[in-house]
Amino acid sequence: MTSNNIQKELHLTHAQMIRFFQVRQDRSEIRSVKRMTDALPDAHRKLLCGAFTESLRVLLDPSRRLIERMIDAQELEQTYHRLDRLVDQDSGYRALEALDREAARVQRGELSLAALEGGGLGTLGIGSPEAAVLAALMLRSVLETGAVYGVNISHPWEQELALMILSAVFARSQDAGSEQRQLMAVLRRLGEGSPPDIDREPRIQLAAQRMADSMSLQKFVQGILVFGISGMFFNTAAVVRLNTLSRCVYKQRYLSAKLRAAGADTGWGIAGINR
Repeated sequence: MTSNNIQKELHLTHAQMIRFFQVRQDRSEIRSVKRMTDALPDAHRKLLCGAFTESLRVLLDPSRRLIERMIDAQELEQTYHRLDRLVDQDSGYRALEALDREAARVQRGELSLAALEGGGLGTLGIGSPEAAVLAALMLRSVLETGAVYGVNISHPWEQELALMILSAVFARSQDAGSEQRQLMAVLRRLGEGSPPDIDREPRIQLAAQRMADSMSLQKFVQGILVFGISGMFFNTAAVVRLNTLSRCVYKQRYLSAKLRAAGADTGWGIAGINR
């Protein structure tokens, strides 16, 4: 793929990320939904936040490496190297589109599982107890997307970056701009070859709090037996947002690395550490 074509695709991907955050910032909360959310018992929100917090801690515990065991990193790495060679050999966009399709294929699998999980547990009247399963599916989806674009997900900073992506996706509209700036700063550090300085425990707590705040009403409704099937739609919407941002982040890193390897300036300094 020529440097010029990579540069064009990189600008497009960067614009898509900016657009993602602009949409989040411009989103207005429906008053009736806000009133219902505010009326929820504090115990429900605390229960959901606690469930997400503990789930993320366990999944990312370096002594257990549970999230890594849930991902077939070897297969994803082999697929990446095969498609990456094609990108190098192709002067146009066809090989890159194949890599994008692979990322979409992996994400569709997680999207289907999230929908089935939400609908299945929802029909049983289960809301908050599903937090562990949903957190695992979301975290795995982010890291698998990174692996498709050549990221070594065993690095601790990659798992911490995944937490940042979770926080950004579930941020309130007034926090979206701040999340965008923090995320871009971390990507710049990665481009400079320096692992980002992310304090894991506060980031786990922030991601869990944002997930709980965003989904507290949905999970409360899902916990009502007659409305349980709604969990399928709630989970699908959340994972679609997550997939959109994670694809932008990792594709941007991949393209920036290609430009740096060719000796070109990316303009954002976000290539650096990938493998």
